[in-house]
Amino acid sequence: MTKWLSLVALLAIAIVSGYVLRDLDDEEKDNGGDVAHIPEFFMEMFTITVMDEKGLPKRELRAQYMAQFADNQTKELEEPYLVVHQENRPPWHIKSERGWVSANDDVMLLLGQVHIWRDNDAGLRELEILTQDLRVLPNTQYAETDKPVIIRTPSSETKSVGMRAYLEQRRLELLSGVNTVYEQNNN
Repeated sequence: MTKWLSLVALLAIAIVSGYVLRDLDDEEKDNGGDVAHIPEFFMEMFTITVMDEKGLPKRELRAQYMAQFADNQTKELEEPYLVVHQENRPPWHIKSERGWVSANDDVMLLLGQVHIWRDNDAGLRELEILTQDLRVLPNTQYAETDKPVIIRTPSSETKSVGMRAYLEQRRLELLSGVNTVYEQNNN
């Protein structure tokens, strides 16, 4: 009798185990078998420099923290700072609170408060832009936002809603509600 009870108990355990394994397999299929959205690696306080064909710096990306995710190869950044170099001209500087980079590194979202500036050859600030949530295409040196924008120069302040920036061409396109105040310089 004990032999039969042991056999029935083992059979019951096998049946229950089969159901549990089937449920786990179904759960994995429901999730598509995807890898969880967790970092596969991270870096702290780093600088990445991309060089051009001549071996000169094209752009630099610094951040306090970056995590790359296994499921989609995107990257999330804390306090990113992007420097866009241009031949024979001072570079553009772009800082934000947070950032996101596509898997191919061809799209960056600079999120939260964004500060953009360029200094002249003498190191004096010639242009400063304040906005939020900037989309950057680093390969073409293009940036855009649909948020409010403040643009300051030594002699003016311009406010707008929305902006397209063609950094290589040194051209800004303001989209709506543009208002500029000029300060007369009495030297």
